Amino acid sequence: DRRRDRLDKKTLYGRQQGGALGATYTIPTRRSSETAFRLSGSAVFRLAMSPIHNFEQLSRRLVEPDLSIQTRLEIVMEVRESLDITHTAEYLNFLKCYFRASSVILLQITKPQFTDNLEHKLRNMVVEILRSLPHSEVLRPFVQDLLKVAMQVLTTDNEENGLICIRIIFDLLRNFRPALESEVQPFLDFVCKIYQNFRLMVSHSFENVKMEEVKPVEISSPSDQSLSLTAHSRNGKINPSTLSFKIVTESPLVVMFLFQLYGKLIQSNIPNLLPLMVAAISVPGPDKVSSHLKTQFIELKGAQVKTVSFLTYLLKSCAEYIRPHEESICKSIVNLLVTCSDSASIRKELLVSLKQVLGTDFKRGLFPLIDTLLEERVLVGTGQACFESLRPLAYSLLAEIVHHVRADLSLSQLSRIIYLFSRNMHDSTLSLNIHTTCARLMLNLVEPIFEKGVDQQSMDEARILLGRILDAFVGKFNTFKRTIPQLLEEGEGKDLITLRSKLELPVQAVLNLQVPAEHSKEV
Repeated sequence: DRRRDRLDKKTLYGRQQGGALGATYTIPTRRSSETAFRLSGSAVFRLAMSPIHNFEQLSRRLVEPDLSIQTRLEIVMEVRESLDITHTAEYLNFLKCYFRASSVILLQITKPQFTDNLEHKLRNMVVEILRSLPHSEVLRPFVQDLLKVAMQVLTTDNEENGLICIRIIFDLLRNFRPALESEVQPFLDFVCKIYQNFRLMVSHSFENVKMEEVKPVEISSPSDQSLSLTAHSRNGKINPSTLSFKIVTESPLVVMFLFQLYGKLIQSNIPNLLPLMVAAISVPGPDKVSSHLKTQFIELKGAQVKTVSFLTYLLKSCAEYIRPHEESICKSIVNLLVTCSDSASIRKELLVSLKQVLGTDFKRGLFPLIDTLLEERVLVGTGQACFESLRPLAYSLLAEIVHHVRADLSLSQLSRIIYLFSRNMHDSTLSLNIHTTCARLMLNLVEPIFEKGVDQQSMDEARILLGRILDAFVGKFNTFKRTIPQLLEEGEGKDLITLRSKLELPVQAVLNLQVPAEHSKEV
């Protein structure tokens, strides 16, 4: 091992001079032509394993029916430590022996486990080995069988092994297309099934969701039956893959790529999959979550947000299928903004989905929800990271929504909007671009406000709102009167920190974000 860092990887396995066990190996090195040393039997397995009968010996041992789980696990660990050999000419021999042994372990010798025991560790390590196999032409003869093994594990095992199998399946379907086009449909059927189970997942994870509301899922095979029973027993510590929010979270992105790679499958699958996804994002989840269920709640919202991202990706290409669900999707996006945790990444993904909707005719579904979106807590969240990083995107989106509905807003709604955007225009932690957006929006509100004055009371209210806009602008000019002379003075010193970076970007400076230094643009 001490010499390994000095060995050429391609010649690491060397030439054997003797028997398999206790053999002397001659290893070419970079400094000397050859170095010979003697290895014990276990070291031969761990370091070399290049002779084909070593592969066969270990793989036969792996599938012996009377072998204990512990011993089997130790052998699999030896195999995992020798995975470097898959990058050499011995890769095919490795596959011939170990792929069959891996399949037998996963499909015959062991069963899916839902607690973290030795048998789970064995299955998990075997699946990890399968995921580590290089996707070269050497693997091609084994691809169909590997795909079937991965699908079987994904549909019947726990979420830990299921997540690994999703990656195996996607990599195979991506790297060995178009030969595997016929194998894509079973995966899409599985995705439909987990979305069908979505309400069941929620009831499985949170005590306060009534089981009576959950429709029973059709059981198509004995393995499904046992899985369903395991799920309902809730004795296990690891979720079944069919009841896992983590599996749901991974699935939409894979489906999106598969639709890009295999375009023919869109028309046949969207009519089934889309209503299931729309129903899944509308599931509210529990109103109150105890501390020990907080992780599951975050996973639930993460799965729903990833599904929303997938649906908004389809807005333009599958508009005719989505149109009947326009109102439901928009309501779900806003409800998720209300209920999801203060994770900056999750909330940003939701805001990006909102932006996608605003770029299409489906934005009409958002207009009735303007009152909810005017609440800063809903739009941005309450966490400090959300507050600092999401406000620019959130307020530019809100400005766009307000612009579309400005003629239909009530005076009380207009009052809230003027308060929000005039406050932001004076907020030195927001950029000049956001200040400009706020000013432009308030200018666009002048005409609608004026037209609201149909009687004396409404005219008085409208006059007050116009006065507040005027006051916001005068106040901003008051700030400019102080800051612009200083800004112009600093123009002579090119290397000085600009006034804007001192006054208007303190948060970005603290976070070490790059501060724009183009002085003329600033002025």
